[in-house]
Amino acid sequence: MPKTSHRQSFIERMYIFGDLYFITTMKKSLIMFLMSLAFVGTAIAQSYDQDRIQLAKFIERMYNNAPFEGCRFIDDYENSYFISVVVLDRDKYKTEQVMNRVAQVKSQRQAGEFINGTQSYSEFIIKTPRCEEKGDSTSREEIIDVIKTNSTGYVKQLQLFTSFLNKNNSQVFVFLKNNN
Repeated sequence: MPKTSHRQSFIERMYIFGDLYFITTMKKSLIMFLMSLAFVGTAIAQSYDQDRIQLAKFIERMYNNAPFEGCRFIDDYENSYFISVVVLDRDKYKTEQVMNRVAQVKSQRQAGEFINGTQSYSEFIIKTPRCEEKGDSTSREEIIDVIKTNSTGYVKQLQLFTSFLNKNNSQVFVFLKNNN
């Protein structure tokens, strides 16, 4: 009888050891699986960023080759994009915040006119007060950009995609909407 109890305890220990081995192996497998998912997610994110960078460089090259302002459709192998390009003189705007807001409004206006047929009116008002003192004339120029829009619709998901300087040192804003 002692041999059978010894044998039973050995079998029981092997059974318990087998369960522990199975559990640790499963834990390792689960950890490896989760790590591989994280790697695949990172690779896809990098691919998405690379695609956006390549598209931004393509649009910049296209603009530098033949400058344009307005709206266009651009197709690549898998996607179709709607872009609105706005060019602003950097010297007219005191802060970048104001320049970005003007670019956004002009871009929405262009896109609305192109897609929905909205009517927009732009006018530039230049005020030049002059002060004359003892023969010297000093003048200060104030430029006001007024945009009036009669809109029947709007363009959803139009976002600032990239901006860069052109050859004339003006700021070029590219707004993009994915058409897929």
